[in-house]
Amino acid sequence: MTGIGVVGAGISGLQLALRLQQLGIPVTVYSERTAEELGAARPRNFPARFGPTQAREETLGVHAWRSDDARVHSWSVTLHGEDGALEFAAALTPPSSVVDFRLYLPHLLTEFARRGGPVRTGPAPMDRLAREHDLVVVAVGDRSVRELFPVDAARSPYTAPQRLLCSGFYQGIHEDVPHQLDIHFVPGAGEILRIPFLSRLGPAHVLAFEAVPGGPLEPPARLDADADPAGFHREVLRLLAAYAPSLRERVDTACFGLIAPGELAQGGITPVVRRGWARLPGGTCALAVGDAWITNDPLTAQGANLGSHTAFALADLIASAEGPLDAEFCRAASARLWEHARHVVEWSNAFLAPPRPHVLDLLGRAAGDKRIADAFVSSFHDPVAMWAVLSRPEGVDAFVRDCTGEGPRPAG
Repeated sequence: MTGIGVVGAGISGLQLALRLQQLGIPVTVYSERTAEELGAARPRNFPARFGPTQAREETLGVHAWRSDDARVHSWSVTLHGEDGALEFAAALTPPSSVVDFRLYLPHLLTEFARRGGPVRTGPAPMDRLAREHDLVVVAVGDRSVRELFPVDAARSPYTAPQRLLCSGFYQGIHEDVPHQLDIHFVPGAGEILRIPFLSRLGPAHVLAFEAVPGGPLEPPARLDADADPAGFHREVLRLLAAYAPSLRERVDTACFGLIAPGELAQGGITPVVRRGWARLPGGTCALAVGDAWITNDPLTAQGANLGSHTAFALADLIASAEGPLDAEFCRAASARLWEHARHVVEWSNAFLAPPRPHVLDLLGRAAGDKRIADAFVSSFHDPVAMWAVLSRPEGVDAFVRDCTGEGPRPAG
């Protein structure tokens, strides 16, 4: 047996493979699809990669798409309510990178192969991988691995999707502020987002509905946009007019629509944490990362960034291992990776529930003080620090004091 087998060509698997390759550790990537097939697929997700992820890409020598067409520099946040809307705009420092994964993943896979990394395309039976490698890392959450890594019920409070999703690449939307993301929180209904994005067909807008199941934002997730494009677009515009009117005003109906047929992703994601490792036939072990381990709702934009963080952390653990990559190693490695991941999971799950009073208080303060707004939005790059702020009222108070230099708030 030799080296590491990495199953999956998502951000977790490919960054792990590239980092192990960089550290001189033999690694083979197993991908269901070739780079060309990854680039030709329908969109599945629309990830924003924050500053730390981009820094890891610089370390790997794969950071590309440096133009502003592939960056978000600021956010516009609107919290709708019965008494009107709470609004603020904030700078995102550093800017996030927003690149279609149908460009991004083939780039990483091709670069791994160009540097001499072996890539095996097609089915990858676990019994064969167990015979060929010292450790198998599974980074794809397909049906076959769900049995290998059962749900960790203690870490998975939800058993069904908390949002029904409809996201696509659109044209015909005007930007009031270039390279700015818009997010509208609609209590009880869900969220509407518009994100400037570099798609495989060029600059576009991602328009995303995150609908509370059974709520008024759900219809786009159920409609067949291929069968009735005009009807689908009418429903999208109706909901924008009703729930995000300032965004609807920026739509040019003469040219509004998906940038091409099929440029849409619909469905529901159940947030879940699975067991982090398993024994394979013959005694070799498998570690779960990426979607094989943790699936978060995309609302807090942490999925790809957690995948990148986990890839680097695991590569360091493998490189520094003094003994075999056995069950003891996998148990300890999974526990170490969870020390960071739990903050992402708890924060992402909390954001799916109605905001708690101290979070509403923070949003109100951000609307009144740009220092707080900028710090709040830019903290999305650090989920550990962000969850420390949002998880308790004392965290919000400390965050505000750090932003403004004010003393503690009086009791009562």
